[in-house]
Amino acid sequence: MADKKNNILSESDKQRNAWKKAEKLITQNKAEDALLILRELDESGSHQTTLRLAGKATHKIAQQTNAKSDYRKAASLLRDSVNMNPKDKKSSRAYNDLLNEMQEKRIRRRSFRKVGYAITVIATLLLIMGTIGITLEPASREAPLSPPSFTQGTVFFGPEPLRGNPFPLLLSAEATLNWDRDDIFFVIADEDKKNECDSIPPIERILSDSETCKAGDSGFEVVGDNGTTGLTWAPEDGEYYVGIGTLGENNPAGEGFKLDVTIELNLSASGYVLTLLFGAIGVQLVRND
Repeated sequence: MADKKNNILSESDKQRNAWKKAEKLITQNKAEDALLILRELDESGSHQTTLRLAGKATHKIAQQTNAKSDYRKAASLLRDSVNMNPKDKKSSRAYNDLLNEMQEKRIRRRSFRKVGYAITVIATLLLIMGTIGITLEPASREAPLSPPSFTQGTVFFGPEPLRGNPFPLLLSAEATLNWDRDDIFFVIADEDKKNECDSIPPIERILSDSETCKAGDSGFEVVGDNGTTGLTWAPEDGEYYVGIGTLGENNPAGEGFKLDVTIELNLSASGYVLTLLFGAIGVQLVRND
C-alpha cells in the first residue's frame, strides 16, 4: 500500500516538476523546448495546466513568427484550458491577454482560408463552365395534334407562358426548337401580341386575307418555318408564348409531330462580372487570413 502511494506521489511530483521546467523555459523564450517537455508529459492534453502552458508557449512562438495560424493555435489551447477549469485565473488572464493582442493585430479567431479556397474554386468552375456552356436536352415530346390545313397559316397559342430565364443577371439562355414536319411553323410572341391575336375570333383570322396573326406577321418576336433549322430564341424578361400554325395543304387532319427542345446556358456579361468579383473575394480571404 505504501509503495503504491509512493508511486502516486512520485508521478505527481514528476508532473509538477515538468510543468515548472516548461514554465521556466517559456520565460526564457525557449518555447519549442517547453512544448517538447509538455508533449512527453501529456501528449493528449488531458490536464488543464498542460493546455495552459502549451498555449503560452505557442503564444511566444506566434510573437516570434507573427503567423496568424500560430496565434489561433495558441488561442485554441488556452480556450480549452479555460473551459476545463473556468476558475483558473492564470488561464483566463493568459487567454484574455492573447485575445487583446490578436484584436490589436486584427487577427480573427477563426480562419477563413478554407472558405476562401472553396469560393475561388467555385468561381473558377463557374467561369470555365459558363464559357464552354451547358447544353440541356429534355426528352423529345410527341404532340398528338397540329392545326389542320384549312386554318391557312393562322397562329394558335398555348395557354401558359414560356418559362423565362430564372437568373438573367448570371446566365444567358438560348432555346432551340426542332420538329419533324415541314408543313408547320412556330412563333414566339410577347403577351401584347398574343392578346391581340386572341381578341380576333378564330374564324375571322382564318378567313381573313390579312397576314395579322399568321406566318407573315412581323409582330412576332421569332418565326421558325423550318423544322430542321429550327427556331432559336433567347428568353427575356416578361411573359412570352409559343404559337403554332400550318402551311400548305398537306395536313388536312391536323396530324401530330415530334418536338425537340435544346437549351444552351452560358454566363451572361453581368454573370462574368459577378463571378469574377466572387472569385476576388475568395482570393482576398486567402491572402488576408
